[in-house]
Amino acid sequence: MKRLALALVALLLLTGCVEYDEELWIKSDGSGRANLRLVHRSSYENPEEIMRKAQLPGINLIESKVSRSGADVIYQVSFTFKNIEAFNNVNDMIGTADFWGKITLNQEKGKVSFKRRIALGRTEKDDEIENIFSNQQVDYPVWKYKVHLPWKIISSNADERNINRRAKTVSWTYDTRKLWHSDEYMTVEMEKGIPIFPIILIAVLLIMLGFFIIWMNRIAKRSHFLDKLEHAKQFEKDKKE
Repeated sequence: MKRLALALVALLLLTGCVEYDEELWIKSDGSGRANLRLVHRSSYENPEEIMRKAQLPGINLIESKVSRSGADVIYQVSFTFKNIEAFNNVNDMIGTADFWGKITLNQEKGKVSFKRRIALGRTEKDDEIENIFSNQQVDYPVWKYKVHLPWKIISSNADERNINRRAKTVSWTYDTRKLWHSDEYMTVEMEKGIPIFPIILIAVLLIMLGFFIIWMNRIAKRSHFLDKLEHAKQFEKDKKE
């Protein structure tokens, strides 16, 4: 009975979520910003759910908009998050249509690994109930993701044409027809660059030190010249006496 209930929830989420489009900005400290667009086939709007999510720890709602297009409800949401954990905690829904997934960031020895898991349906392909539901689907929604990263991109499992190393962005698109009974992973391997600010600061300090040394040398030379001049005057004075 429990499996039937979960499968029904999965079907509801799949048929309801017509489209999911997300753009994510992640900073080097793990904080960031997200823009979401969720198209949900429903007879009523649910803005209360957005406000409930906005109350979660580490989440700051910037803007939300709910509109309708025919039978579809369109949710557009922008928010900031304090860290990756806060972003992951937004995903508190129960069910197997997990378009939000979970993000992990691992940093070690100048390398950074980005991984995000999404899933649709149980991994057991012999689940008869989900097989029936998946085969009866007519419209398959598309899930789109784009992430802006602060580090140099080395490699990713995304298509090469969807990797912009100069802009440090990676994009993925998933047809939910192919997602049933599987976990999908978005991965990016990155490299931390040499921090520019410390280098600039050191360069400025070295330049200032150089000017200071030159200035001290000039003072020393001038002082030496004045001493010689004073000695010469004293010598002339002693000579006259």
